[in-house]
Amino acid sequence: MVTRRHLLAAAVALATVPAGLAGVVCTWWAQPPQAPLRNLSASEVAFFDALAEAIFPPGGIPELSGREAGVCRYIDGVLAGMAETQRDLFRLSLHALNTLAYKQVGATLPDLDAGQVAEVLRGWLTAADGNLRGLAQSLHILVGMAFLAHPGVSPVVAGQFGCGFGDPDGG
Repeated sequence: MVTRRHLLAAAVALATVPAGLAGVVCTWWAQPPQAPLRNLSASEVAFFDALAEAIFPPGGIPELSGREAGVCRYIDGVLAGMAETQRDLFRLSLHALNTLAYKQVGATLPDLDAGQVAEVLRGWLTAADGNLRGLAQSLHILVGMAFLAHPGVSPVVAGQFGCGFGDPDGG
């Protein structure tokens, strides 16, 4: 779950990105949700699909990819439980990262292939800026939680968890 601490880190990360990214607010504000989702816009879904596909590419075990697992539905549900200000900061941070990717490699995450997205993500995860690094880590964890919660994934990984996670019999 995304905490206030994560959102504060996102806000601080936004403050540390180059001044040229100030226009991010204009691109993000009032984007309608992509049906049937209640919170994530089409551009935010594309951002998470690209991120999920880079973190969980097709062909693994299970063969389900991050995009196919529909991590956006999970993340949309997480956002539904947040206060409006937290939800707005979270969504704004996605647009800031997408704009940062454009500044770094000349394309937003949805316009890159999974290998390129993975490379951008690696850069963020190892960035000298702790705020950027923390935001990237938080998103990486959130995508991982969403993937593991998918009913096609959790039984496959159940043996890795002594607590019974993913075991249809509960342990």
